[in-house]
Amino acid sequence: MPHTGIIDEALEGEQELLMRAKLHLKGGLDRFSQGMIADAIAAIYDAISSAMQRFEILDRVNHHLIRNDNDDVSDYKTLFKVLLKSGIFDDATTEEDFDFIEQTLDDACEDQLETFDETSFLEISIGLLNQLGVVTEEQNTMPQSISRSLSF
Repeated sequence: MPHTGIIDEALEGEQELLMRAKLHLKGGLDRFSQGMIADAIAAIYDAISSAMQRFEILDRVNHHLIRNDNDDVSDYKTLFKVLLKSGIFDDATTEEDFDFIEQTLDDACEDQLETFDETSFLEISIGLLNQLGVVTEEQNTMPQSISRSLSF
């Protein structure tokens, strides 16, 4: 999803990533409503990855993440594990949640969405984005209507 002219160029670092996450989420939900499922999945994955990257940038200052020197946080799976271990996500969140999101993206890229479950995908994705500070708790509690009603 192109960002040129949409994200305030004065934003930097974690604020730019937060805006990017919100933009990708909105774009993804719009694409779902237009029936562009693969594009929607990719946009929402980008929202999650941008939101996770915010915490890596913030950690450069506040050093709250629990990680090893050999953790490659440029790898989203590794970054998710670090955020999980650091308590960014609640106890109900598991590595399997991110595995599901990644596998869904892989399936979308390979045009293998015959068994795609939009409700589960959105519930998990919006739940993660809520915990990452991209959506509010109120928006998080409306998974059935969320693809039609989110506004920023």
